[in-house]
Amino acid sequence: MAQDIWKAGPETTKIMVDLINQYHPDLAIIQEEIILLFKDKASVSNGVTILGKTKKAPPILPVLTDKKYDYRFIIEIGADQWNGLSDSQRVALIDHHLCSILVEEDAQSGEIKCSIKPPDFTGYKDEVARHGMWRPLDDETLHAVEKMFHDATTGTGPSKRAAGNLESLIDED
Repeated sequence: MAQDIWKAGPETTKIMVDLINQYHPDLAIIQEEIILLFKDKASVSNGVTILGKTKKAPPILPVLTDKKYDYRFIIEIGADQWNGLSDSQRVALIDHHLCSILVEEDAQSGEIKCSIKPPDFTGYKDEVARHGMWRPLDDETLHAVEKMFHDATTGTGPSKRAAGNLESLIDED
């Protein structure tokens, strides 16, 4: 069964633009080439709800749509999950997806290269429960991960999420 898919409205697009201006200045050069879409329902993988996904736009897209923009990236979010998020969670979700976009300009040719970068850390809650943060991480990333787990287990920090809800932070980037 096909899902309805639509472009995000101006309020949601403004969140993305504000995040780019504040935290992702490297994306400003392609800001108009990032499209934020909603679909009716979020995907589910192995029982885990996937709040959203970032992907490179297929090169054939401008040919098929006759649009003036040649989109480089598509951020797709499940509207059913979005509607249940607080304002701060919505901002964090869009920020998460912007973090996955890598834009590099070749100093010699001026060519802009775009790609999806992998997360700074990955793992499973059971793995971390049994072995701790055993993977080699730089100090900044390790501190951020430790703080995230501390905040989740104590109900503190910006998210004030309960420890049992960590799996909803996982996505398919």
